[in-house]
Amino acid sequence: MKSLIEKRMPLYEGRRITREEYLDLPDDGYKYDMIQGVLHMSPSPFFEHCYAVSQFIYLLTGYLKKKPVGFAVSEIDILLPDGGDILRPDISFLFKEHKDIIIGHIHGVPDLICEVLSQKTATRDFGEKAERYLKNGVKEYYILDPRDKSMQIWLNRKTKWEKIICQKGDMLKSQILQGFHISAEEIFSEIDE
Repeated sequence: MKSLIEKRMPLYEGRRITREEYLDLPDDGYKYDMIQGVLHMSPSPFFEHCYAVSQFIYLLTGYLKKKPVGFAVSEIDILLPDGGDILRPDISFLFKEHKDIIIGHIHGVPDLICEVLSQKTATRDFGEKAERYLKNGVKEYYILDPRDKSMQIWLNRKTKWEKIICQKGDMLKSQILQGFHISAEEIFSEIDE
């Protein structure tokens, strides 16, 4: 008799694919990252990663309830105008006036992106993804690191990022969302209690 829970193998691991094919793939129960046109299974993140994502989205949506200027979502596919790989940031924000780029996914450039680092993703988040976000015009890029409980905000200055590193007790203040600010304590502190 077959088990009620059958473990299926990932169907698309290692498959070379276009952006259009990616969007049409039937769900096989696994999450994938597209890296140079090839799909790689993405394991579930650790608790600290998920907690940091939920805290950031909680603070951002709280701000947006008071000032409903846009939309914040987590884990949505982004098709940047450069035609490269589809990316899936931890959190994306769009101003309301840019909502026309939402067509099931985001077909364009979010105004703000937040990535939470892990051992596996840090190099890509600081490197290739950061470069694409800069070149495509993401205005603010938040980087949260649960490993050392640090935060950074990178501000797009057209040809380079201006990097602001948050020390313990400091607040990161958004340049595009007036009055939105967060501290490392708000994102990470309850994990240690």
